[in-house]
Amino acid sequence: MKTTAPPADALFGARAEAVEQPRGLAPAVARLVTTRTPDTTDPEQRRLLLLVVHCPYCDCQHIHSGGHLGAPRLCPRNSRCVGTQGGTYYFPAVQQ
Repeated sequence: MKTTAPPADALFGARAEAVEQPRGLAPAVARLVTTRTPDTTDPEQRRLLLLVVHCPYCDCQHIHSGGHLGAPRLCPRNSRCVGTQGGTYYFPAVQQ
């Protein structure tokens, strides 16, 4: 199959250069947020805690499970950015 579209450099006036993807481990800021409704699978009906992380790679917020209200899981953790290949972040401290 042959395409009739002109090359990208003809469309944009310059050759597009490859952008190097950020890689490695970077610190990220996280905050603790509670859900409005209780966890229906929990016998004590506690509300869930969510870790909202500001990603240093894609400038978005990623959400991770943080346990239940009254028993948070705030241990240091590593995670990877789903929007940036090779981007891994960690959140050592959580702001409540």
